[in-house]
Amino acid sequence: MAQTTAPSSVPAAQTAPDSAKPPQTLPDSPKPPTLHPRLPQTAEEKESARIAALGKINGRPYDQPSHKDQFIDYLRDSYGLPALGRVTVRSLYEEARGKPSGWGQDFPGFAQRMGSNAAITAINGNVRFGMETLFKEDMKYIPCHGCSVKRKIGNALLAEITARHDVNGHRFFTLTPVVSDFSGPIIANATWYPNHDPIGGVVASRTVFATRVGAHLFTEFVLERRHHDPRLEDHQNDPRISPHP
Repeated sequence: MAQTTAPSSVPAAQTAPDSAKPPQTLPDSPKPPTLHPRLPQTAEEKESARIAALGKINGRPYDQPSHKDQFIDYLRDSYGLPALGRVTVRSLYEEARGKPSGWGQDFPGFAQRMGSNAAITAINGNVRFGMETLFKEDMKYIPCHGCSVKRKIGNALLAEITARHDVNGHRFFTLTPVVSDFSGPIIANATWYPNHDPIGGVVASRTVFATRVGAHLFTEFVLERRHHDPRLEDHQNDPRISPHP
């Protein structure tokens, strides 16, 4: 007898097409680590980074001086070698002209002129430092590196009628240099000079102004001359002069 087998029933779950299965995705590849710039660690690296972030004045980074820095500069400018140079030049000039006439033109007269000009320089320096501290000004001379001759001369002249202010060192007009340059000669002529003429001190202050500008020019063209500095055009790093801080 022939036996017939009934077709076996397949569960519906097994007959579902493969497309019904959720797709399998590969895991994401690891991302490369994000590189952060290396922060300065040592004190030297931190100081270098601070200097690099400063604004530039006359081709060099401007670091606003502290009160201690200003005091040291005052001592140097009033009693150091720069002061001695200006005192000697003024004394030789007065010796050649025989002024004041009551002191003669011999060695004692020259010694009197040297001592008098040293006292005038000290008075001027005290007035300058006092006004600089009171009005929070920066009176230190900043040579112009890589500048043209014209700009160097302008920088030397402007230093006697301007000062710098704030962290960016912008320049503004001030009476501090003028008042300090007049104070010493007026006091000297009104007190210990033979003629006791304060007006003569006003006239004599021109030599103080001339020697200070001459010292700036000597600094620009002799002491701070740098042949390898990148050339700085006249319109570069030259903050606009404002009438007040």
